Amino acid sequence: MLRALTFDYWDTLYEGGVRPERVALRRSAVGALLGAYGRTLPEAQLRALYDASGHEAERWWSEQHRGYSTDDRLHWILEQAALTPRADCEHVAAAADAVDNALLMLPPAMLPGAWGMLRAFARRLPLLIISDTGFASGRAQDRLLEKDGAREFFAATIYSMDVGHAKPRPEIFAAALARLGVLPGEILHVGDNERTDVRGALAAGFRAVRLDVVRSGGPSEAEYVARSFDELTAYVEAQLTSG
Repeated sequence: MLRALTFDYWDTLYEGGVRPERVALRRSAVGALLGAYGRTLPEAQLRALYDASGHEAERWWSEQHRGYSTDDRLHWILEQAALTPRADCEHVAAAADAVDNALLMLPPAMLPGAWGMLRAFARRLPLLIISDTGFASGRAQDRLLEKDGAREFFAATIYSMDVGHAKPRPEIFAAALARLGVLPGEILHVGDNERTDVRGALAAGFRAVRLDVVRSGGPSEAEYVARSFDELTAYVEAQLTSG
């Protein structure tokens, strides 16, 4: 029996691509942070340091499956600049706020068809977000959902930065399971990434559907691959009817 749905966030509900204007805002925030610590870098060096922090964060996510925070990445940047981050530093906090605000000032679009699908499912099943976070925080992702009138569709939002572990680690799925109070096999997880969403969900005992709206992911271990929100809706409806 299907009793709950969980959703990935990026490239499942929202466009996950990099927007250069948003990167520029965040790079400026990093420059201001370095300046507050007494270090001013030429633009080329600032750009290189910012890009290096992105590569390091990608390694944390892909190799270590680490649910890093915005502060973690900012501290890494300070350390690479031979600066010592101060505990509870107001300048780090200001930079973290600027990183979040950049997401809301230049917001990614919710994928066409996602909002109506979520509204329809929320009337019938509890919905949760299970999402890895990037530079911006889970709070910023929640605020984006609120801006689009979609936060109310979800009983909870579970983010890697809050759990401390990223998909496909079991901890983030276990956190969602604890909020739902149902059996793992009664949860269908929907996401775009074979490694993190499909294999992570299956390893946690969840069911899994891969959603290939943004890109095709090739062969899948998921029980179904939906290529549109209409296909996903039809598949879930069939599961509810058969259950």
